[in-house]
Amino acid sequence: MNNRRLTLDGKNRIGGRPCAGCGKPIQSGLYCPLCLEKFRERARSQGKRIEAMKSKDLIKVAENRHEIVVLIVISDDRNLSITKLILERSLTKYKFIALNNPLNAINMLNIREISLVILDADYNGLDMLRRIRRDDRFSDIPVLMMSGSTRREFVAEIFSLGVQDYVAKPCEPKDLVDRVDKMLAEKEKLAALKNKSNVMFSIMLIDDDIFDLRQERDTIKNRFPCELTTAQSAYEGMKLLENKGADLILVSFNMPFVNGIKFLSLVKGNNKLKNIPVIIMTDTQDISTINEIEQSEAVGYIKKPTITEDGLSFIEDKLRGKK
Repeated sequence: MNNRRLTLDGKNRIGGRPCAGCGKPIQSGLYCPLCLEKFRERARSQGKRIEAMKSKDLIKVAENRHEIVVLIVISDDRNLSITKLILERSLTKYKFIALNNPLNAINMLNIREISLVILDADYNGLDMLRRIRRDDRFSDIPVLMMSGSTRREFVAEIFSLGVQDYVAKPCEPKDLVDRVDKMLAEKEKLAALKNKSNVMFSIMLIDDDIFDLRQERDTIKNRFPCELTTAQSAYEGMKLLENKGADLILVSFNMPFVNGIKFLSLVKGNNKLKNIPVIIMTDTQDISTINEIEQSEAVGYIKKPTITEDGLSFIEDKLRGKK
């Protein structure tokens, strides 16, 4: 029979206080040496597991950085699911994230590197687009807008807000897939060119006709490694040039209020911008107009909206002069 009894302070009258692990009597501390070593070994094992988990997380983060991620934001769940399904089935090398809430979408833009945003103007797309363009962190992210409206004024408003492409609904799934694939391929191509060379040109393109502007933009982007900024008025173009500058300016001759020649005089009268070469774009065959352009301070003119191979070569020569 064990006659040892514990006092109120937990000490054993015969052998001292009990070990908190096994209950054996010890002279001091909470654990006996054997239990203490067991707990230390357990802590070391747990630490190794935590480190291993951290390593896996870091690897996952690194993998995510190399992913090309497309964010689809449509408030209607049915349209959101269909759009995501169509794109996932055809473009398997890209990752698609689908969200129906603009606030969640903004949070996603904050935590992930997004290569393309797809919106639907019929389902809060314009509101989301305005939020994106108001934030300098997201202002350069390409946006593809879908909508059931084909009104010229509506399309012009969408492009004025900074959309890179527009898809009219209803559309064939293949058309949507091709548009998305083309935009992502262009982004990859530009990224590869940036990594290969530090030479990257910036071009300002100004045209009040939204459909001509879209055609001219696509032609130039497919030909040159450049950062292309577009504007639909002389006022908007000057504002952007004051903030960002450019290596080359392409401006349409036939614009209301301030045409290409008047815009040229504004550029040449600005000490900050006067050394930027300006090319006038025109679709006219009028001899007096051509003479006016040739007698101006423009470096030359090209035909629009279909820029010919000669026109592209002319642009290239002017860009080479900026290296």
